[in-house]
Amino acid sequence: MKKLILKMLFILIALLLMNGCSNNNTTNNNNDNHKEMNTSQTKHTKTEDTKTEDTKTEDTKKTTLLPKKDPIQEQLNKMTLNEKIGQMIIAGFDGITVNSNTQNLINKYKPGGLILYQTNVKGAAQLVNLTNAIKTANSKNKVPLFISVDQEGGRVHRMPTSIKNTPSARIIGNKKDEKYAYNIGKVIAYELQAFGFNTDFAPVLDIQSNPNNTVIGDRSFGSNSSIVSKLGVSMMNGISSGKIIPVIKHFPGHGDTSVDSHLELPLVQNDLTRLKKVELVPFNNAIKDHADMVMVAHILVKKIDPNYPASMSKTIITDLLRKQSGFRGVVISDDMTMGAIAKHYKLKDAAVRAINAGSDIILVGHGMDNVDTVYNSIYSAVTNHTISEDTINKSVYRILTLKHKYNINNHKVSPVNVSNLNTQITKTISNTTTTNITNSKLLLNIATKAKQGSIINADFHLKSTTIDEVRKSWGKEDKREYIAAAKGTYCTYSKKHVVVAYNKGQQLFEIRSYDPSLKNLTINDIKHYFGSPKTDIKTSNKEEIISYTVGSNTLKFVFPTGTKTMYLDHYSIYNASLAHNNMAS
Repeated sequence: MKKLILKMLFILIALLLMNGCSNNNTTNNNNDNHKEMNTSQTKHTKTEDTKTEDTKTEDTKKTTLLPKKDPIQEQLNKMTLNEKIGQMIIAGFDGITVNSNTQNLINKYKPGGLILYQTNVKGAAQLVNLTNAIKTANSKNKVPLFISVDQEGGRVHRMPTSIKNTPSARIIGNKKDEKYAYNIGKVIAYELQAFGFNTDFAPVLDIQSNPNNTVIGDRSFGSNSSIVSKLGVSMMNGISSGKIIPVIKHFPGHGDTSVDSHLELPLVQNDLTRLKKVELVPFNNAIKDHADMVMVAHILVKKIDPNYPASMSKTIITDLLRKQSGFRGVVISDDMTMGAIAKHYKLKDAAVRAINAGSDIILVGHGMDNVDTVYNSIYSAVTNHTISEDTINKSVYRILTLKHKYNINNHKVSPVNVSNLNTQITKTISNTTTTNITNSKLLLNIATKAKQGSIINADFHLKSTTIDEVRKSWGKEDKREYIAAAKGTYCTYSKKHVVVAYNKGQQLFEIRSYDPSLKNLTINDIKHYFGSPKTDIKTSNKEEIISYTVGSNTLKFVFPTGTKTMYLDHYSIYNASLAHNNMAS
């Protein structure tokens, strides 16, 4: 019994000892694991610390990178309120020299620019001396001047009488030649630069839609929105290419008026739908082509803003011009001393309202006292919070940006060689290219034949000519095919470059021309000559088809798409009433 008890006690002690060893091993393993974890954590912490330090270094690098400087904003920040307000005025002055009054105007108001009229111009040498003297008078001011003029060509001509005039917009419009318009704009810029100008209040983008409108008249490129748009934008780009700032005018369109705004306030009865279809087309196209400055007209567009003329209307300047048309450049009012404003509004109120409506510059064409009124009224409006200083800053920022873009400066110009300048102007005026002459004759031929129901390279006519007469004259066709979609049978004469289509009564209802000479005509050539098409369709066959109504017939032009410039493939004269189905084969 004792032996059994001892044996059991020995086994129990052995088990206790084994358990203790096991716990000790576990503890040691745990300690080892703990050490490994600590080592791992230490390594991880060191890695994280390294990453953190690297991140801090990167962040430090990022924070030490200076933001890009905005030289316009820096210049604006250095200007006083008085100087900013001065930039928002372009002023006229009296005399053919910089007299004490003109010097005082420049010193006191520090205007953004001056405008010269015919009364400021006596001769070529005098004009050079005057613009040079203006730059000298302004040399102590922080910002160079817009030295501006209305040089449109035609009857609005401000250059010395010794300088050959350029044609009116109407003469340019009648040529329907974009390159010609561009070159006229470029030569105008050339002469303006020679005389020390940097800004031209041209071209006129008004459409002559009212024949009783004498204030615009031949200053407009024409009565067709497409012609005015294409040639006006081309002339604008020509002026700009010569480093002169072009100013498109008179937004939103002064063409459909019968009153001269120099004398009275014209009324326009058109609504927004009509304006978008007609008057606004040239302006919107010019804006898409990066117009720099827009002049707003003194006209009352009653169906858009019945209370204020366009030049004072927030609805027209901010909502229509800025927001809807997307214009981001400089907006200038027409001359605020004109009768349209002077007879209905106080100048001080008109100027403030124009600024709040969205104008950046107030044009004050005449009178030192008027400049003083405009300047003080704007200053008072800012100090009494009628105009916010943020509004002033945004306008001046746009003005400074434009001056930087064109590198406006106080550099003087040399005396003008009048003979050489006139030679250049004459050459530009008379330079109608051979290609243009050929295309003009071709387009005239197409239009003339279309009125007769015919095409340029076939003496056949819709209605009066039958397929039998064609075959008698030209023989059997190379190919004949019934086209269900066109409701007719089409006969191809390959060597004649002609396809004719006839109905079951044997009458021709369509005649197509594939004449090789047509390949020189672009879609713009057609649109410039014939105007806006009645229909303009892009087909699944990678073609664009434009059509015009000519009497009872339709004139159709077909252009392959897929290239930047679309050239004419073929055209046809077509009469839908003669096209019948159920053709005899």
